[in-house]
Amino acid sequence: MKRAITGFTLIELLITISIISILFGYALPSFADLLEKKKVDANVQRLTQVLQLSRTKAITENIKVTLCPVNQSLVCSSNWSSGYISFIDKNGDRQYGGDDELLFEFYSQDEKARLSWRAFGHRRSLQWLETGITNHQNGTFELCYDDDDKKSRALFLTKAGRIRFSKDTNGDGIHENSRGAAISC
Repeated sequence: MKRAITGFTLIELLITISIISILFGYALPSFADLLEKKKVDANVQRLTQVLQLSRTKAITENIKVTLCPVNQSLVCSSNWSSGYISFIDKNGDRQYGGDDELLFEFYSQDEKARLSWRAFGHRRSLQWLETGITNHQNGTFELCYDDDDKKSRALFLTKAGRIRFSKDTNGDGIHENSRGAAISC
């Protein structure tokens, strides 16, 4: 008995490959956009965790904890986008060095992400006091990704240490700042 050999013809294979290529062409841009939104969410969550860790450390150990932007040599700077550290600030000078103990460090590898801190009081750094409140600072961290307003996010920090996340309250796809205006990158 002979068995019939079955399989795809060349035309069927080419049609299948064409359909798959068209579907991938539509799906990949959406997937890339989703990936970038997840990167933004991860950056916001990381910053929130560092803020909470720093505040908790200040309260539990009854010490001042400073969070500041840094360059690669751990010197506090003014560019939050390059990275930031949290440290026990034993002398209260808002500069890492000497006997200060490093709690957390983060260096950004993503050139599309831009982080800024706007606040009352000392604007280059954020300092938690022993009581868990900020050192007379309340302000906003804004994260802009790829200069796209729809991927921008903000964290609002009160003097008492409460953290709020920005929201898109009007449904236009862009989160609002603390005054209710759209965050603009």
